[in-house]
Amino acid sequence: MNMMKRTLTVILVLAALTFGVQAQSYKSAIGLRLGDPSGITFKTFINSTNALELIAGTGYWGHNFAVTGFYQWQNPTNWAPNLDWFVGPGAHVGFWNDYWKDEYNTGILIGFDGIIGLEYTFDDIPLNLGFGVGPSLQVTSGPGFFYWNGGFSVRYIF
Repeated sequence: MNMMKRTLTVILVLAALTFGVQAQSYKSAIGLRLGDPSGITFKTFINSTNALELIAGTGYWGHNFAVTGFYQWQNPTNWAPNLDWFVGPGAHVGFWNDYWKDEYNTGILIGFDGIIGLEYTFDDIPLNLGFGVGPSLQVTSGPGFFYWNGGFSVRYIF
């Protein structure tokens, strides 16, 4: 948790120092995601409407670590300037450890994910905010076969 506070502080300081930079459309961004999973998020566009996002982090209870990758289609909402919606499929791989149970103490996480959400990119600072939610289907033994995940992201645009 201490590392997450430091990373967020660095991102906010960098954003403040580059206040005059225009962040209309961006190529890549990195930041923090809070939710399930919580961790580091990296997003890069492969063309004007398609992006790849990687999230590396832990689940809500902190007993797992996974890397999730998404392919996203992103388009303007036409509700507000700089507000986009996105949707896409993904997959995750990782491990889990449940020390409260005697059965199935550790295991491998492999599964499929989906995401839908909104993302706002600021005009005057190289920062964007996002919220995404979606289903997750676990195909290996682990804590739950099907569940919903989601979270808020704050990313520095570079």
